[in-house]
Parts: sequence; structure tokens; C-alpha cells
Amino acid sequence: MKSESSFYHDFVDQELVKKGFTIKLINEDYIATRILDCISFVNGILEEYQNTYNLWTPKPREWFLNPMIRKWEFSLVIEDLKNQIALFNFTSVYGELLHNHCTYVNRNLRGLGLAKLHMLKICQLGLDNGFKKYEGYWDKHNNGSLILHLKMGFMIESFRKNEQLLLVGDLLDIRNKVFNIYEKENSYIIKSDLFDK
Repeated sequence: MKSESSFYHDFVDQELVKKGFTIKLINEDYIATRILDCISFVNGILEEYQNTYNLWTPKPREWFLNPMIRKWEFSLVIEDLKNQIALFNFTSVYGELLHNHCTYVNRNLRGLGLAKLHMLKICQLGLDNGFKKYEGYWDKHNNGSLILHLKMGFMIESFRKNEQLLLVGDLLDIRNKVFNIYEKENSYIIKSDLFDK
């Protein structure tokens, strides 16, 4: 019987394979070889919504190369079978918390559950490394994302520059809620006794 950690990691990997995707860490090697693709993907989305969200402005090359604190250990990318970026995330460590800097999904691939599968992966990765909380800033006008993250278990902590909401959540609670949401959306019945507790 597999461990709880292995169950969730394997579940995400297998679900993505079914959909024609893979997930991997954005480490120094990845960013070095795919820097232009990363810049194009992220800035393309930022430019798409620049008139909607006031603080969404294109990121310079230095932002992508900045290691921050342990960014290469917790940042993830989802790619299709042609290695095209489908979802891009930067996550680093802020003290005792994981901090989400960005999570962007290809506009043509939204609604496939990629963000939920990514959230399951990052939550389990954080739990594996002894973290308990996940936080990030969301634009106050990004209603769809805000509603989704509140359903996932995040709570509104504070307001910044009259534009962004700081959301904070417990990694274990988020993981479990996201799993339940994904399970219901995909009509799965997955028994918790599939792994050792």
C-alpha cells in the first residue's frame, strides 16, 4: 500500500497523463533552457489582461532568473506532449510559508482542471517539506480565481494597494478540498483507504 504522499503525487501525474500533459519542477536548468518560452508565455497572459488588472505588467528577464528563496524547489510547470507550456507557476518560501508569485494557464486550456491538479501537487510538495501554509496575492477584480481559491480553502487575510487581496490557507485543508472538488467534477469515487495513514 502506498504512502499518502505517493498517492497524491501519483494521482496528479496520472490524471495529467490522461489529459495529455506532464508536470515538472521549474528549476535552474529548466529556466536556463526555456527562458524565452517562459517570458513569452507569462507576458502574453499579462498583456492579455493588462487593461483589466491594473498591477499586471510584463515581467523582465531578471524576474524569471531571480532564485528568490527556494523558488527552484517549489515552482511547477505543466506542459503538453509537444512541451508547450500549459500552466506556469512560481512559488517560493516566505519565512514559514509557501508564497505563490503567479499561476497562469494557457487561455485555450482553461477549464480542464489543470489549476486544480497543480494545486494538489504544490500542496503535497509543501507538506512533504514540512510547510503548513500557502499564501498569495490576487487582483480584486479577478472574481473567478478569487471564488475558486476561496472554495479551495483559502481565506482573505488583508488588502494591498487597494487592488490585491492576500489569501492564506492551510496546505492540508486546501489539498483535501481541492481533491474533493476534482473528485466531484470528474465523477470519481476514490477511497481514502488506498494509502497508509
